[in-house]
Amino acid sequence: MGDGVVRVRSVYEFEGIRVDRGRMAAVRGGLAIPLEPKAFDVLIYLIEHRDRVVTKDELLDAVWTGTFVTPNVLSRAVAQIRKALGDESQDARFIETVARRGYRFIAQVNVVEPAGLDRGVVPSDPDLRPIPVTAPPAPLPAPMPAPRRSVGVISLVLALLAVAAVLGAAAYFRRESPQPGAADLQLKRLTNRRGFSGTPAVSPDGHAIVYASDATGSLELYLANLTQGSGEVALTKDGGNNMQPAWSPDGQWIAFHSRRRGGVWVIPSTGGAPQQVADFGSDPAWSPDSTTLAFTSDAGGLAGQSSLWTVRRDGSGRRALTEVGTPPGGHRAPSWSHDGRRIAFVVTRGGWKISVWIVDVATGAQHLVDTTNNASDPCFSLDDRAVLWGGSTDTGNGRLFSRAIDADGNAIGATETVLPMDSGIVEGLSLAADGTLAFSARNLDANLWAVDLAPDGRGGEPIRLTDDVSRNTHADYSTDGRIAYMQTPIGSLSSVMTMRGDGSERAPLMPGTAAGNPQWDTTRQRVLVVRDGKETGFEFAWVDLASRRLTPVPLEMKDMLSPRLSPDGTTVAFHRIEKDGKMTMWTAGFDGARAKVATDPEAVSYPAWSPDGRFLAVEIKRGDSTHIGVVASGGGTVEQLTEGRGQSWPHSWAPDNDRIAFAGQRGGVWNIYTVSRRTRAVTQVTAFTSGSGYLRYPAWSPSGSRLVFERALESGSVWTMRLSPKR
Repeated sequence: MGDGVVRVRSVYEFEGIRVDRGRMAAVRGGLAIPLEPKAFDVLIYLIEHRDRVVTKDELLDAVWTGTFVTPNVLSRAVAQIRKALGDESQDARFIETVARRGYRFIAQVNVVEPAGLDRGVVPSDPDLRPIPVTAPPAPLPAPMPAPRRSVGVISLVLALLAVAAVLGAAAYFRRESPQPGAADLQLKRLTNRRGFSGTPAVSPDGHAIVYASDATGSLELYLANLTQGSGEVALTKDGGNNMQPAWSPDGQWIAFHSRRRGGVWVIPSTGGAPQQVADFGSDPAWSPDSTTLAFTSDAGGLAGQSSLWTVRRDGSGRRALTEVGTPPGGHRAPSWSHDGRRIAFVVTRGGWKISVWIVDVATGAQHLVDTTNNASDPCFSLDDRAVLWGGSTDTGNGRLFSRAIDADGNAIGATETVLPMDSGIVEGLSLAADGTLAFSARNLDANLWAVDLAPDGRGGEPIRLTDDVSRNTHADYSTDGRIAYMQTPIGSLSSVMTMRGDGSERAPLMPGTAAGNPQWDTTRQRVLVVRDGKETGFEFAWVDLASRRLTPVPLEMKDMLSPRLSPDGTTVAFHRIEKDGKMTMWTAGFDGARAKVATDPEAVSYPAWSPDGRFLAVEIKRGDSTHIGVVASGGGTVEQLTEGRGQSWPHSWAPDNDRIAFAGQRGGVWNIYTVSRRTRAVTQVTAFTSGSGYLRYPAWSPSGSRLVFERALESGSVWTMRLSPKR
C-alpha cells in the first residue's frame, strides 16, 4: 500500500485451528488445512462477521463480486469448509446454518494481531509462516460433476457474465487477428426449466436450436427459435428417450440417437416420421455436404470399446472409420471439419481423463489434440484452424476449451480456456455459420440411496442416505455394516467418507487427503484406497481406522482399471486394455505377481468378487449392449447370465454367493437388478422411470437385506454464445 500505514494482519484462533488472513492459510496442529481460495474467503468473511447472521446474498456479493455464479457455489464452499474443519451441518461447532437466511460463525474466536507484520517482516512463529498448499490432484476414475440447481440472478450479474464471455472469446480469436466485432459477443441461457435440457444442435443459419429435454418424463427432441419470446415445438413424442440431435448443414434433416429403440435415426427438420439409418451406435454428426453421417458404435455401454463409423443418409454405405485400439480406448462424439477433410472425436478409457483426437477421413491418419478432464463433443472453429470442446478443470469446474491446429491437423500452441462455466460441465457443442455456438451445462445430484429387499428379492421404496452437493459414489460395506464411500465435490479434492448403515455418523476418513474407491478388508480395521501419488501416479494405500495413518502399498497400478479387493484381502482383480484394444481380466497379489483370468471375443471387464472368493462377476460386451457374466477367479471360460438389449454393469454379490447386483439400463432407463448365477433369473429391484440421470455401484449389505447405490438425478440447461464469424 502506498499510504505509509503499516498494515496489521489478523490471525484467528479457535479450537486448535489457526486461520491467517494475510497469508491465506489455515493450520491445525502445525498441519495445513487445504481450502480452495473462495472457500477460504467465505471462512474469513464469516469469522469477521461472527456477531450476526450473514445472508447468502451478502456472501455471494462479497466473495464472488462481478462473477457469474449460482448460489450453489456458496453451498459447495461451505460444505468444503465443514469437511476441512471436521464440522457437521446437523451438529455444527463452527458454521451454523440459519434456515432460509444464511450462515453464522458460532465458535469462540481469539484474534491475534502481532506487531510488525507488514510487507517486509517474516514472522518467527512457524504457524504464521507461508504454508505450502498442495494443488488438487487430477480426479480419480469415474467421477462426475456435483449437483447445482438453476436459479435466477440479478441483471447486473448477467451483464458482468456477458462481459466475461466477451473477453474470454476475444482472447481466443486474438491469435488470428483483432476482431472489431469481438466486443459484441454474448452469452445467453435458452432453457430455464427444472430437470434436464441438453445435447443441443444449432441450425446452420444460427436462428434455431433443437435439444433433448425430459419435460414429459422421457427424453424427447424440441425445436426452439432463438428469437426472444419464441416457444418450443416437440419434434418427437414417441417415448424413445431421444437425444444427441445433429442438424444437417443444408438445414433439411436432424439426426439423433434413440436409447429405447437403439441406433441412429433421421427426421426432417420440419417434423415427420423418423427413419433408422443405423441399427447400432449413437453420437451422429453430419458431413458438410449433408450426405453422410459419422457416429460411434457405442450406445452408452462399455467405456473403452467403441469405434467410429460412417453411413449415408439413406442407411447405405456403412463403413468403419477407426478401429478399436487405434488409439486405445472408446472413440466417441465425432464432428466433421467444415472442409470435410477431418473428424474430431474423443477417446475415453472410463475415467475423468479424456483425450481429443483428429482423424483424416481419406487417409485415416490420427493426431492427438489434448487430454483434459471430462472432454466432450469437440467441434472445429469456423476456419478449421482450431478445435473447441467442453470439459472441466481438475477439480470439476466446467470449461470451454480450444486449441489451434496447423494445416496438417497437428496441435500447435497451448490449450486455452475460452469460457469458464462453473454452473455446470460444458458439453454438446454445436457451431453455426454465423458464429452462434450452442452448448449445454450439465449438473448431477449424485447421492447414495438405499433399498430394502423383501424375501423374494424385490425392492421396497428407495430412500436417500446422503443429500450432499457433491458426488457420493462407490459405497462399500464392511462386515459389521459400516459404509465407506467416495465423495467428489466440485472445486475441491476427492475424499473418502465413512458412515453407519443408516447414513448417520458421517465423517471423513482422511481429512484433507485426496483419495477414492474405498474397499474394506476382513479385519474391518483398515480400508484400501486409491490416491494420486503425484510423480508416481495413482497408487494403492491402506488407511488404519484407529490411527488414520495412511500406508502406501507397493503394488504397481499400471494399466489397472476398476481394481477390486478380494474378500480375504490378499488379491486385486482388475481389467486392462491391451495394445490391440481388447479388454481382458486379471488378478494381482500384493507381491506384484499377475495372472490373466479371462478373455472374451469382444471384451470382459469390471470384476466383482463373490463372498467366498471363488468367482468373479464380470461385464461382457455383445455389440452395443453389455451383459453380466461369471468366471472362476482362478481363470476359465466366462458364462453369460443375462440376455437382451441394454446395459448391465455388475458390482457386488449377495451373501448367498448366488445373486449378483447390477445397474441395468433397459429402454433407456437405469434401475437396479439382480441375477442368479445358478438359475439366471433376473429380478428388477427399483422402478425408476426417468430417462435422464443414472444408477451405479449397488453394494449388498452383510445381511443381504439392503442394497446401497449411487443415484444421479441429471439436470441441465442450454446456452448460446456468439463467436466471430469467418471473414
